[in-house]
Amino acid sequence: KAILESGKQLKTLGIVVLGTVKGDIHEIGKNIVATMLRAHGFEVINLGRDVSPSAFLDAAQRHEPDIVGMSSLMTTTRPYTDGTIKLFDEVGVRNQYQMIVGGGSVTKEYAAEIGADGWAPDALETVKLCKAMLNMASV
Repeated sequence: KAILESGKQLKTLGIVVLGTVKGDIHEIGKNIVATMLRAHGFEVINLGRDVSPSAFLDAAQRHEPDIVGMSSLMTTTRPYTDGTIKLFDEVGVRNQYQMIVGGGSVTKEYAAEIGADGWAPDALETVKLCKAMLNMASV
């Protein structure tokens, strides 16, 4: 609040769009990730839960983030992480964003299989991953 009143703006480390993929209503872990990223200086656009691939794309084009992050806790919704990456590829913008995945149903191996740029097992590791992706010092 004091910063806002002084008229100064904080420089963010980068912008991250986050969401829980379509069909998945779990968002506690994603919200913890969002809080940790904000605490470490990132601007976070939290899309909430049950986010369709096209909603991720719309948000990315509107906010121009450095990183797009998807969470999937349920194995039945995990294919939407892949579908989102494929949609970005189909419309020719995949190379404009670094895309990360996480959540209980997502493994490091699955992240590599679908062509995600990164995966982390928890919130702190996600902060470290995002900083590393943007060539910044570790936490």
